[in-house]
This record gives sequence, C-alpha cells and structure tokens, in this order.
Amino acid sequence: MPMLTPSQVHIDVPLTNLTVAYAQEMTNFIADKVFGTVSVDKQSDKYYIYDREGLRHGDVKVLAPRTEVNRVGMSISNDSYFADVRGLGMDFDEQTIANTDTALEFRSQGANVLIEKIMIDREVRWADTFFKAGVWGTETTPANLWSDYAASTPIVDVTNARRAMQLKSGGYKPNVMVVGKEVRDILVNHPDILGRLNGGATVTNTALITDAKLAEIFEVEQFLVMEAVYNDVPEGAADNFEFIGGKHAMLAYKPSSMGLKTPASGAIFTWDSIPNVSGLGITVESFSDDALKRQQVAEMIQVKCSDDMKVIGADLGYFFDSVVA
Repeated sequence: MPMLTPSQVHIDVPLTNLTVAYAQEMTNFIADKVFGTVSVDKQSDKYYIYDREGLRHGDVKVLAPRTEVNRVGMSISNDSYFADVRGLGMDFDEQTIANTDTALEFRSQGANVLIEKIMIDREVRWADTFFKAGVWGTETTPANLWSDYAASTPIVDVTNARRAMQLKSGGYKPNVMVVGKEVRDILVNHPDILGRLNGGATVTNTALITDAKLAEIFEVEQFLVMEAVYNDVPEGAADNFEFIGGKHAMLAYKPSSMGLKTPASGAIFTWDSIPNVSGLGITVESFSDDALKRQQVAEMIQVKCSDDMKVIGADLGYFFDSVVA
C-alpha cells in the first residue's frame, strides 16, 4: 500500500498571520516638515506682507538743538491663498466583504492605500511648488557637481549660499537644508564630509553619518532628505519607480512657529474647518448607507486633503539645481 505524502495530508489555505502589502514609511514624506503649517478657517483669504524698510541705512541724522527727527514710513502689501480640496475613494461590495479571508483586513489596507496616494500627491505638489528652478531668490548649479569627489566642494558651496541668502534676505540665515535622496547618498561618501568627522574618516574607513551630523556640518537646524518614492507611469504600464526629490538641494528659513509678523520661506495653508480633518488637512471617512447599497456598494472609504502651498518669502530660499550627476 502506498505511503501518504505531505501534499495529500494538507490543503493549502491563506496564512492568518501573514499578508504582504507594500507601503512606505510615513517618515519618507517631508512636505509638512520643511515649512510651517498654517491652520485656516476659510477656504480662501488674504494675508499681509510688510516691506523691509527697517533695513535701509542713512535715514538716521544727527540732531541740532530744536531740530525735528527725520520721519520715515512703511509700506504693506497682501497675497492670498486658496485651499483646493483633493480626494479619492475605494468601494467594497457586499459579497466581497462577506467572502473575504480574515487575514486580508482589506478595509484597513484600503484606507492605507488611499492615505499613501494622498501623501505621494502632497509630496509631488510640494516638490512642484518649492523644489525646482525659477522659484527662489537665488539659484545655482555648482561649477563642479558634488558627485565629482576630486574637484567639488559641497561645504564651501553651501557656506557661500548661506552668506548670499543672508544678504539677500536682510539678515536671515537658512536653518533648513533639503536634499534629494540621490544627493544624500553622494554626500555621505564625499571626502569633504568624511574629513569633518572625528577620527578623519575616509571612504574606506567610514563612520556613521547621520542626518543630524550633516545638519551640523552644513550649519542648519534640520537636514531633510526627500526619500519618498512614486511610480510615474499610468496603471497597466511597466513600473518606473523614482525618488520624488530628484538631484536637487535647497536652503530655506523656517521660523520656530508661524504667526503675525513672522518671516518664512514658505507655508502650507491647511483648511481645517472641514469635519474630521487632521492637522495636515487630511481626513479619512467611511460611508455605508442606502444610496450606496442601491449601487451594490456595502461600504466606501474616502480620503481628502485640503491645503494650499505658497512661497511666502522668495528671498528666504536658495536653490541648487542638479548638484549630482
């Protein structure tokens, strides 16, 4: 009589303690970290902008007896924001819900997919608004790209950029540096960077280079890396994954908190009056009602985002276009 085989005594079923789902870490997204978030009650409004008349030299005069002081003035302008509402949703039909294996947890996974899409859209819009040429008061491409380890001087380039921005902005030093992932990967092995570490690390005798250490080297409070990845092709086409940040770098000024008479490079206005909206202007909602059931939809999950990204002070930013090969 033949012996039983392992395949005969077990019928394959999905594991209840393991599923595979692709999702990026939320720490990959930096859009809400670079500039301050301004919570607004209305979808659109205006904000005031004072000029920089206080920086002008030459108005103070020596006063002779009974001489009146020189009088100066101020000027003010305004700009506006409009927080568009963006969103997308996912439907689940009654039969699919009833027949779904427990391990799939597809409701929560559906919400995670929608949130990730919203976060990717937000990161791409941030890059399209701030992280490109033609936006900031000063921009350049280094004479020697930072990927040229023999000739390039990234620390000197950033030092010169800090000084140029401080002059152009009327005294404000950049305190945030943003780079694309490809740029960071070049910098951590650059001889100039390794030479600043304790012990004189080299490419062959490396030391751990953290973003905090890079912030110290470049004299900023925050060193942020655009590590978020997106697939830049339509559904059905072959995947083409790219880092959203590209090969750029940027210096900016971020105040400790956004408020009245507070200069800043940029701001994200989030319309937080919509019910259930988070501090990022994002809301996640689930619906199940008779109208949906008539469409054979048992439940719908939707995610919305309401914000406007604005350059507030163009002179408070310095952009490096394509700093690595």
